[in-house]
Amino acid sequence: MGLVAFITLVVMLLMSVPVAIALAVSALAGLLYSSPEFLITLPQKFVAGLDSFPLLAIPLFVLAGSLMSHGGMARRIVDMAMVVVGRIPGGLALMVIVSTCLFSGISGSPSANTAAIGSVAIPAMDSRKYPKDFATAVFAAAGGVSTLVPPAIDLIIIGVVAGMSIGGLFAAGILPAVFNALALMALTFFFATRMGLPLEPPMPWRQKARIIWNGLLPILMIVIILGGIYAGIFTPTEASAVAVVYGFIVSFFIYRELTLEDIPKVLLHTAKLTGTVMLVLATASMFSFVLVFERIPHLLAELITTYAYNWIVFILFVHVVFFILGMIMDALPPIIILTPILAPVAVELGMEPIHFGILIAANVGLGMISPPVGICLYVACGISDTKIESVVPRLIPYLVVLAITLMIITFFPSITLFLPRLLGYAGG
Repeated sequence: MGLVAFITLVVMLLMSVPVAIALAVSALAGLLYSSPEFLITLPQKFVAGLDSFPLLAIPLFVLAGSLMSHGGMARRIVDMAMVVVGRIPGGLALMVIVSTCLFSGISGSPSANTAAIGSVAIPAMDSRKYPKDFATAVFAAAGGVSTLVPPAIDLIIIGVVAGMSIGGLFAAGILPAVFNALALMALTFFFATRMGLPLEPPMPWRQKARIIWNGLLPILMIVIILGGIYAGIFTPTEASAVAVVYGFIVSFFIYRELTLEDIPKVLLHTAKLTGTVMLVLATASMFSFVLVFERIPHLLAELITTYAYNWIVFILFVHVVFFILGMIMDALPPIIILTPILAPVAVELGMEPIHFGILIAANVGLGMISPPVGICLYVACGISDTKIESVVPRLIPYLVVLAITLMIITFFPSITLFLPRLLGYAGG
């Protein structure tokens, strides 16, 4: 049964069938082949895959990000980033990385971040004669970093499926995200210097002060979300509701850039993105049931522990598997199916669970910008109207840098675990 389900899944993905449908049909085929009497369980597993209170944070964070994108917060974050890095060679490209990371602290969705920041910055980069393929590569790479920036949706899903503390994962993702962003900025600065990209014109101090003042409310939003979680005032799910209320008040009543006419578009965008994520979660739960029914997770864990005699060999194996899967399919199915299988093995080999979760999220970030299925790559190319094949050569150095930082985060766990230990989410 497991083999039938797996073969069906591979064939359907090669036929470009949507991932959610491929997972559901594969689970149905597996049970129909060997145990038709258990077909009644599939609808139950579909519902059970969504029956989790922490998953409520996903639509709420997406809604908050959409409200702020339409309400002018994305533009103000871009302006603030320009104040910081505008006078450095390639300042606009550096601004993309800084502002994407900042906006990630609001929306939680890498594709939404890429779209929100890209719609503001791509025209500006085009007017400054930045090579379009280079600008698009920077956008895609910045989206890959955002999988580690709380409240990233992937961190929430990893926490749910593996039984890890979501607050701990949020804390653990901060320093690796900063580390990755700095590495990308250093590479961008190197390319900008070689290409002779223009500096931004000087900005009067009064204008800088005004931009910083206007950008305080979006930054305060990040402080409220993360500060409230770490101070124990509210859970990550409750924080998402706070984010929606805060985003609506600021965008509608203070900035007054969000109008009543925008509300249907905001809700429709939220429903589309949430529906996509939740449908994959539900159908992946069905597929996971088939695998568990056949004891495949147990057999795989035994195989790994047989050959992965220490955590280093094990995690290198995990990186290879997730990177290959990330190149050919969406990130959610591997996270949902493999993380619950591999996390107990990681703990058995002496790894801190939160560290393992962050490594999965970082690897997912690589997959989001890797051809042929990297979602951030597709979004960036769509916004800039650039062909993927022309962007990939520019993107390869960024992939290499993120792979190197992934290895550094892997073998220096203190980068990941410093804040969780400080906040009491991980042992010393």
